[in-house]
Amino acid sequence: MVANQLKMVLRSLVRNKTYTLLNLIGISTGLVVFLLITLYVQFEFSFDDYHEKKEQIFRVYKEDVGNVYQGTNQYAVIPGPLAAAMVADFPEVLAATTVDRQPNVLMRAGDQIFMEENIHAADPSIFAIFTFEVLAGNQEELLLDERSAVVSESMARKYFNRVDVVGESIRFRDETDFTISGVIADMPANSHFAMDIILNFKGMMKSLDRRIDRWSNSSFYCFALLSEAADPKVLQAQLPQLRAKYADDPIDEDGQESYFYLQALEDVHFTQNVNFDIAPSTSADDLYLYLFVAFMILFIASINYVNLATARAINRTREIGIRKVIGARSFALIRSFLLESGVLVTMALVMALMLTWIILPFFSDFVGKELPNLGSSYLFWWGIPLLGLLVTLISGLYPAWVMSQLQVVASLKGKKASAGSQGFRNALVVFQFAVSCVLILGALVLNDQLSYIRTMDRGYVKDQVVITYLRDSRIQQQFGAFRSELLKLPGVARVASSNSLPNNISSNSGVQWPGMPQDVDIPLYTNVIDYDYVDLYELAIAAGRNFDRKLDGQGAALLNEAAVKALGWEDPLNRSLITWFGDTVRVVGILKDFHQHSLHLAIEPAQFFLSEEAARTLSIRLETDHMEATLASIEEVYHGFDPAFPFDYNYFDDIFDSAYQSEIHTAILAEWFTGVAILIACLGLYGLAAHQVRRRLKEVGIRKVLGASVGRILILLTQDFGLLVAIAFLVAAPIAWYLMRDWLNGFAYHIDLTASSFLMALGLMILIAGLTVGYRTYSAAIRNPVEALREE
Repeated sequence: MVANQLKMVLRSLVRNKTYTLLNLIGISTGLVVFLLITLYVQFEFSFDDYHEKKEQIFRVYKEDVGNVYQGTNQYAVIPGPLAAAMVADFPEVLAATTVDRQPNVLMRAGDQIFMEENIHAADPSIFAIFTFEVLAGNQEELLLDERSAVVSESMARKYFNRVDVVGESIRFRDETDFTISGVIADMPANSHFAMDIILNFKGMMKSLDRRIDRWSNSSFYCFALLSEAADPKVLQAQLPQLRAKYADDPIDEDGQESYFYLQALEDVHFTQNVNFDIAPSTSADDLYLYLFVAFMILFIASINYVNLATARAINRTREIGIRKVIGARSFALIRSFLLESGVLVTMALVMALMLTWIILPFFSDFVGKELPNLGSSYLFWWGIPLLGLLVTLISGLYPAWVMSQLQVVASLKGKKASAGSQGFRNALVVFQFAVSCVLILGALVLNDQLSYIRTMDRGYVKDQVVITYLRDSRIQQQFGAFRSELLKLPGVARVASSNSLPNNISSNSGVQWPGMPQDVDIPLYTNVIDYDYVDLYELAIAAGRNFDRKLDGQGAALLNEAAVKALGWEDPLNRSLITWFGDTVRVVGILKDFHQHSLHLAIEPAQFFLSEEAARTLSIRLETDHMEATLASIEEVYHGFDPAFPFDYNYFDDIFDSAYQSEIHTAILAEWFTGVAILIACLGLYGLAAHQVRRRLKEVGIRKVLGASVGRILILLTQDFGLLVAIAFLVAAPIAWYLMRDWLNGFAYHIDLTASSFLMALGLMILIAGLTVGYRTYSAAIRNPVEALREE
C-alpha cells in the first residue's frame, strides 16, 4: 500500500511541475540557511569543550577601580605573581599557569627565518590544566627547563619537515635559543586561543628582560584548575586578600587597586567588555539572534508549502471525493498527504545538503572559522532526520487536515470547496512579509550606520596612509637616517612615528603634574608621538601650536579638548605635565577632539607626549598614483638597513575597517537573510495569488463579459494583496524600530532612525509584492472570458 501511495505521490509531483519546483526552491533555500547558521552556532558553542577537566578550569580576570579603558574597567590581564600565590595560599587550587602572548615574532630554525603571528609562553603546569595530545616527549617533563619549548605538529613540520623534533633548537627573536622538549597535536579550531609554539614562561620573560614579580604590572593571563569540591564563589571572595598580603606598592590607603574574578572556561569565549582578551570573543546574544532568524526563514519556507498545497487542493476535490467513496477515512487521507509532504521535504533536504556542502567552504571563509563538515557533526547524524520530520509536520499537517475535511458530495460534483480558512492563509502571508520587512529595515539601517562610520569626519585622515611596525633594533637605532631616506622617495609626503595609531590609543594612565593634589585621580589616554604626527594625520589645533623641532627639543605635550575639560584648566597652555619617563614638559597646544577609539565609545580625555625614541609604529603618508612602485621603493630602503625582520605593512584604512568587522559581517548576513526571506515570501505570495485567481476565475470571466477593463480586473485581484502588505508593514515597523534603536544605542555616535528608511522598506515591499502578484493576475485578466465560463 505504501509503495502504491508513493507512486501516486511521485506522479502527482511530476504532473504539477510548477508546484513542485516552487516548493523545492523555497524549502531547500530555507534549509540551506538553517543548516549553515546551525553549523556556525554549534561550532561557536563547542569552544574549549574538548578539555577533560573543563568544568574545573577557570580564567582569572580583574577589575580596576577608577581605571576605565574603552568603556569598561575589566581586564583579562593580571599581575605576574598571582598564579603562584593562588597555588601557595589556597589548597583547592590544584594548579595555576601564567600565560603570555607575543605578536609578530621573528623565529629562526637553522638557516630558516619565520615570522610568527603569535608566540605563547606558559608555566609547565599548563599541561596539568588543559588537555593536549602529546605526540613526542614526556608530558611530565614538558617546559620544565627555562630554555625549553613545545611546538605543535604543524610547526614541527614547518620548521623541520618532521614530527620527531625533540632536542632540536629554535631561536626566539633571533636572540635566545630554546630546546624543543615535546610536540603536541595541533589544538582544535574550537579553542578560544590556540598555541603553536609554547616557550617556558620564565625563560621568555628573561629573554625579553621583563619583570614578573610586580603586582602593579598586569600584563599576563592566568588559568587555574580547581578541585572538584571547590566552590568558585567562595574562592573568588578570598582572591582580593592576595594583593593586600603580597603587594608592596599599595595604590590607596587600603593597599588594594584590583578585584579578581573567576570565570568558568565555558564562558571565556563569550566574554564581552573585558579588555585585552587573549583572543577575539563572540557574543552569545548574536548567535541566538542568528539562530532565531534562520529558524524564522525555515518557518516561512514551510508556510509556502501550506499556501501552495491549500491552493492546489481546489484542483483535487474530485480525487478526494472518489477516495472517500471507496472507503478512505480521514486518517488515511491525512497519512497520504503527509507522505506527499515528506517526499517533497526529503527531496528538498537532499538538494539542501548538496548546496550546503558546496557553500560551506565559502561560508567558513566569510565567518573566519574552520567550520566542521556536515558528516563530522552530530547535527548530521541525528539532527538532519529530525529536521526533515519537523519541516514535514510543520508544512504538511494543516494542508493534510484541510484536504481530508472536504465534503464528499461537493467533491464529486466538482464544486470548488473552500480549501481551508482564507483568513488563516492571509495571516501566514502577513507573517512572511512582516519578517521580510523587519530584515529589510535592519539591512537598511545597518548599511546606513556603516556608511556613516566610513564617511563621517573622524578628525583625522585615513586614506593613502601606510602603516609598518619598527620591530627591528637596527632600524630603531638609525631611525633618523631611515626617515630621511624615506622622505627622499617620490610619492612619500610625510613620515611620522608614534606609540599608537589615532583610531586606537590603547595606553591609559593617570595624569600627573608638579604639585598635583594627592586626591586627584584623572585617567588620560596617552600617546607618544613625534613632530610630524599631527601634520600627517591632519589633526586640528584648537589652541596653541603643534610640536616644533626648534622650540621643543627638551620635550613638550599636547592635550585634547576633552582632557582640558576633565582637568578643569581654564588656561592649559604652558601648564606642566609629568611624562611616563618622569620628565616635566610644557603643554604647548590643544588638539580638537577626534575619535581615538571606535564610534561605540565617546571621545575620552587624552594627552600626547613628544618623543622620537620611544615610538615603534611608523605612518607613511603617500601622495602618488603609483602605489605599488612607491611601496616597492619603501621596501628597498627598508632592506638597505640590513634588518632581520621582513618588511610588512598595512593600509591605515584597512586597519580602520577591521575595528568594525563584526558590524560589517552582521550587515552582510542581514543582506543575505533579507534576500532569502524575500525570495521565499515571494514564492508564498505567488502561491496565494494562484489560489486567489483560481478561486475567482469565473467571476473574472463574467466581469469581462459585462465590460470590465483589464486595469479594473487587475485592481480587483491585487487590492487584497496590497492590504496584506500594508498590514505586514504596520506589524513589522515597531518591531524593527525597537530592535534597531537598541542596536544603534551601542554606538556613542550613530545615525538617527528616520521615516525615510521605513518608507523605503515599504516601497520595496510594495514593488516586490507587485511584481510577484502582477504576472499571475495579469495572465488571468487578459484571459478569454469564454474559457473562464467553461470552467464549470
